[in-house]
Amino acid sequence: MGAHKGIKFDVQRKQMCKKAITGSTAVKDKEEKILQTFKEWDKDKNGFITKDELTGVLSSLGCSVTSEDVDTMLKEADLDSDGKINYEEMVHWLCRAPHLEEYFLCSVDIFKRNFLEVDTEMKKMQSEMKDLQKVFEENGGDDNPENMKKALAVFKGLTARMTELAKKNQQRIDEELTPVIKRSFAYHDKDSSGALTYDEGIIFFSNFMTLWEPLNQVMCEMNAAQEVMQDRFDSEEEVNKSDDRAAEKIRMVTPDKLHEVFKTKYAILAEDRKEDMDEKHKKAFELLSKDGKVQEAAVVEALLHGHEKNGEFLSALGLHIEDSMRAAEFNSQELGGTLEDIEMGIKEMEGACVALEGLEKDMEGLEGMMLLGVALAAAGGAGGPGGAAGPGGAAGPGGAAGEGDPDCMVQ
Repeated sequence: MGAHKGIKFDVQRKQMCKKAITGSTAVKDKEEKILQTFKEWDKDKNGFITKDELTGVLSSLGCSVTSEDVDTMLKEADLDSDGKINYEEMVHWLCRAPHLEEYFLCSVDIFKRNFLEVDTEMKKMQSEMKDLQKVFEENGGDDNPENMKKALAVFKGLTARMTELAKKNQQRIDEELTPVIKRSFAYHDKDSSGALTYDEGIIFFSNFMTLWEPLNQVMCEMNAAQEVMQDRFDSEEEVNKSDDRAAEKIRMVTPDKLHEVFKTKYAILAEDRKEDMDEKHKKAFELLSKDGKVQEAAVVEALLHGHEKNGEFLSALGLHIEDSMRAAEFNSQELGGTLEDIEMGIKEMEGACVALEGLEKDMEGLEGMMLLGVALAAAGGAGGPGGAAGPGGAAGPGGAAGEGDPDCMVQ
């Protein structure tokens, strides 16, 4: 029963929002329309919407609601619990994006799991590479054909595992986020037409950018801190232990100081991204729309990390500063590059192994001839292919040996 009422109230809220934003062509225009609508709904002009006024609005929209339903909706919208709705509360209530909030939280959780799996696999790979290096060192290195064959088998196995892991990670993204994205699309489809009109798109893009910012800040700082701390570790390795001043200078780079510097610089970038919002919304709408409307499939494709449309969508909104999702996508691209390098290396190694097998056969043939020549020479005379030998000599390919010739050698 509660779930049914939740869906019902979502419908009423969507109808109210559509009424308030209809015809919006820009962010400021949307804000002005919502403010004007708020003033129209505030019948006594006291700056608040009361229960009676909210009931009147719902009735004018053709919504059939009970007094208890209105009480529940009023409680949802009334953030300061004063029994009425002010302008800011109305904007938050009508335009918020609970499913987009879920989308970002799910994204972080998915990438956390993906990163852990990749990290585990990379550690296994490092261990296998160390074992392979040990085999090479103990068994003649590159000159031993068996080493090359073993390396080929190891690299083929690594490639197969990495490819499977990449597919598994992308599948997890697609399967877990698609339902959430569809719910968010339906929530922003205020008139339930099955497509987002431009005025609905303004709210969707604004919500996406607003929710993207705080999570992006956290993930960017984590990435930046990781890089700085790695640089610090590398520097400490190089610093002479007797150089106390240099070591102390490195230790002064504390996490707290990194946080303050990052926060200041990020705030500047965040403000820069607020510029030209209408132009960014227009680009995003043009990217996703067909015949003036955005369909569900386009939104799904745009919000699924790792898909080409996702990168285009973030770029259109001016959100191409590295966040956790873009970082993961970049890492996936790096993984792809690594796979290509390994596959190329495998092909080269396969060619080398074929060449080595051919060389082995040639060496075996030559060794056989040498042993035959030695045996015949020991018997008192030998002839190799294409030549003849007399007593006390031997002939190799294309040559002859005479009697008692001390320079005659088995070829």
